[in-house]
Amino acid sequence: MIMPFVEWMIFLCLILILVNAGKGHECTTIIKNMEYSCSGRNLTHIPSSLPFTVTSLDFSFNFLSSLHKCVFPVLLNLEVLDLTRCHIKHIENDTFYNVKNLTTLILTGNPITYFGPGCLNSLHNLQRLVLVDAGLSSLQLQMNNLTKLQEGAFGTNNIQYLDVSYSSIIFVNIYCFYGLSNLKILKMAGNNFQGDVARYLFNNLTFLEHLDMSYGRVVELHPSSFKNLQRLRLLNLRGNHLMTIDFLALPNLKQLTSLYVDKNSITSIPLHVLQNLPTNLSDFDLSSNPIDCSCSQTDFIWWIIHNQNVLKQPENIFCKTFSPSSDFRATDFDIDSCVHKKRLTMVLSVCFVTVVVLLSLLVYRFQFYLQYCCILLRGYRSPGQQECSYDAFVIFSSYDEVWVMNELMENLENSVPPIQLCLHMRDFQAGKSIASNIIDEGIMGSRKIIVVVSQHFIDSAWCRFEFELAQSRFMMERNANIIIIILEDVEERKSKKVFGLHKHLKKNTYLKWSRDPLSNMRFWIRLRKAIIATNH
Repeated sequence: MIMPFVEWMIFLCLILILVNAGKGHECTTIIKNMEYSCSGRNLTHIPSSLPFTVTSLDFSFNFLSSLHKCVFPVLLNLEVLDLTRCHIKHIENDTFYNVKNLTTLILTGNPITYFGPGCLNSLHNLQRLVLVDAGLSSLQLQMNNLTKLQEGAFGTNNIQYLDVSYSSIIFVNIYCFYGLSNLKILKMAGNNFQGDVARYLFNNLTFLEHLDMSYGRVVELHPSSFKNLQRLRLLNLRGNHLMTIDFLALPNLKQLTSLYVDKNSITSIPLHVLQNLPTNLSDFDLSSNPIDCSCSQTDFIWWIIHNQNVLKQPENIFCKTFSPSSDFRATDFDIDSCVHKKRLTMVLSVCFVTVVVLLSLLVYRFQFYLQYCCILLRGYRSPGQQECSYDAFVIFSSYDEVWVMNELMENLENSVPPIQLCLHMRDFQAGKSIASNIIDEGIMGSRKIIVVVSQHFIDSAWCRFEFELAQSRFMMERNANIIIIILEDVEERKSKKVFGLHKHLKKNTYLKWSRDPLSNMRFWIRLRKAIIATNH
C-alpha cells in the first residue's frame, strides 16, 4: 500500500511541473537570473520556469496551504526565500530538499499548526528563520543539521516551546534567542557552547521555566549565566564536564525545584554554595560524579547524608577512590573519624607551631653560637693542624683599651720573638659583622685566647659572648688555650655573671696584673711562656 502512494505523489509532482512548464513564471525580475518577486500573484506553487541561478525569491502573499517536497523546483542557488502570509498551515519533512542552500527563510504571518521536526534537516546553511505572527507557539527543531543560529534567528515572540536538541549547533552568537521573550521551555541538549557564550545567552529569557543543557560539553558556567532566569524551575546539566556548581552561589534561582548535574566531574561543592541552594529545591541529582570523600570535605559529605530527601538516587552517589572496584557510597562515609583526625591535627599543629616558635627564638638568641657550631661541624682543626694568623686573640672591654695598648701590646708585640695579637679595634675586617669577626679572625684565627678580666669585662655583653665562644673552643681542644689575666679584683658573686668564668678560675691557673715592678716582670715572663708553649 505504501509504494503506490509514493508513486502517486511523484506522479502528481511531475504533472504539476509539466503543466506549468510552458507558462511564464509570472514573476517580476528584480535582478536578472538572480532576484525575483512573485508577491501577490495568487500562486499555489513555485513556478518551475524560474532560472536555476536565482538567489533571492519573494513569494509572499500567495496561497500555499501545505509545504512538501514537490512545492519547490530544484533551485540550489536560492539563499533567501520569503513566504510571508501564504496561508501555510502544514510544513512536512524534507520540504526544502530542493532549496537546500537557503540561509534565510521567512514564514511571517502564516497560521502554522504543524511544523515537521525534520523539515529543516536539509538546510545546512540556514542562519535566520523568521516566524513573526506565525501563530506558532511550539517549535521542534531537534536532530536537524543546523550548525549555527544568527542574531534574531527566529524573529518571533510567540514561541513558548523550543527544542533544538542534538542539532549540531555551535552556539557562538549571544543574541540568537533575542526576541523570544515569552519562551518557557528551551531544550538544547547535545549542542556545543563556544567560549563564554552561555554567560549572556539567556539574558532576555526572563519567562523561562525549563532549561535543558545536557550533554553539551560544558566545562564551566559563570555565576551570572542564569541571573535573569528567576522563574526557572528545572535546570538540566546532565552529562557535561562541570567540576563545580559555583554558579549557584548567587541566590537568584529562587524558584528552582529540579537540578540535574549527574554524570559530570564534580568532586565537591563548597559550603557557601550549599548554603545558597534554592529553598524550593526538591529534586537534586548528583549521582555518577567522582565525589571526593576525604576529611577536607566533611561539610559536603555531611550535607549529602542529611539531605537524602532532596537528592535523587542518593544510593548512586559514590566516593571516588584510587581503585574503581572499591568505590563506596558517600552516605556510608564515617564523618566521626574525621572529627578525631581534625582534633589530632589541631593538637599536632599547635605543638608544631609552638616548637617552631621556640626554635626560632632559640636560633635568634643563639645565632652566633650556631654559626660557630657550623664552623666546627665543617671540620675543626686544632692550632697544630691549621695556619693561624695570630698568636693570641685578646678579649677585653673597651674601657680597658689603654692598658691593652700601652702594656699588653707593647710588651708582647715589641718583644723578641714578637707575639702577634688579634685586637678587635685594629684587626677586625671592615664591613663584616662583629660576630663573624670574633669567630673567624679572633677565635678560629688565633692559637691562644687571652681574657682580660675586670669589672668592665663583667658588665660587657660582648665580652661575655666572646668568652662563651672561647669556652666552646676550649671544650673542643681539651687543652688550656685560654689564658686569663685578672686586671682588677672582681667579687666572686659578680664573676658568676659570666657563664663558666667562676668555674674556670677555680680549675685553671690564671695570671694577675700587679703594679709592683718585680711582680710585673714575673707576669710578662709567665704570659710569654704560656703563649709560646702552646705553639709547639
